[in-house]
Amino acid sequence: MNKSISISFLLLFYSSLLVAQTNLNNYKYIVVPNKYDFLKFEDEYQLNSLTKFLFEKSDFIVLSENDKYPIDLASNNCLGLKVDVKSIPSLFKTKINIALRDCENNKIYVSKEGVSKEKDFKRGYHEALRNAFEGFDEINYVYDENSTQKRIVKETKVKAQVAAKTTIVKAPEVQKDVKIEKSEKEPKAIKEKKTKVVYKVEEDINSTTVKPIKKVTIKTVEGKFNFDKWGISTISKEGEMYLVRGGDENFEFATIYKTSNPAIFIIKWQAYKQPQLLQIDSDGNLKVDSENGVRTYIRVN
Repeated sequence: MNKSISISFLLLFYSSLLVAQTNLNNYKYIVVPNKYDFLKFEDEYQLNSLTKFLFEKSDFIVLSENDKYPIDLASNNCLGLKVDVKSIPSLFKTKINIALRDCENNKIYVSKEGVSKEKDFKRGYHEALRNAFEGFDEINYVYDENSTQKRIVKETKVKAQVAAKTTIVKAPEVQKDVKIEKSEKEPKAIKEKKTKVVYKVEEDINSTTVKPIKKVTIKTVEGKFNFDKWGISTISKEGEMYLVRGGDENFEFATIYKTSNPAIFIIKWQAYKQPQLLQIDSDGNLKVDSENGVRTYIRVN
């Protein structure tokens, strides 16, 4: 009797994995929000960054909420799934659940419950998230473009059928003896012109609040620096840009770009949409022009 129950359970488990794999293979992108509802701040405890890292590790194409979307996703947001991480109330344990929602907010996949007994919030959330993520590693995700096209065609047909069956209610006719008085002064409609914002490096460099340092001994941006919450982190060159990695996971949390000035760079953080100016001072430290003023990251070597 117990053996038959075990076999039935295994069959149910593997069939659910197969369904989940088929569903996820229909979607090309994973979109991670900048902040989860149960936390107060964006990327608090680096939980959003860790989510992005874990999905990338499982061969998903992952974007942050405020990233510039690829052309196909920008024209059809149904190619992507949005990550929805929830904290499950518990007295002595940290419990986390991961759900993936489609463009119509339907749940496409729900993970198992990730649990941690760690008392430290950051460690507890990280361990619980990793445990919840284990199911994704067993799916062996591979994007299926043909299946996606079939799904889009099917959804379009269903929407067209619903629209065709919709009853059109005519507006009641206005009686002829009712006079509609126009106001003496009718405000003219003002068409707002949409201005296209183009980020120009040269103009921002000239208008920056970071004053150029006289007699700067220019050092390379590569090396090890103390990046506050990320600890000792490494900047290494990758092609025409530099990648910043640090933290417990050696996570890539920022990208640095060159400018025409060898002492000034542009840094783009993973957790924030707006890039910032970065300057190397005479000691080789990094000064970043942030919203709260200039922040200095000390060179370690």
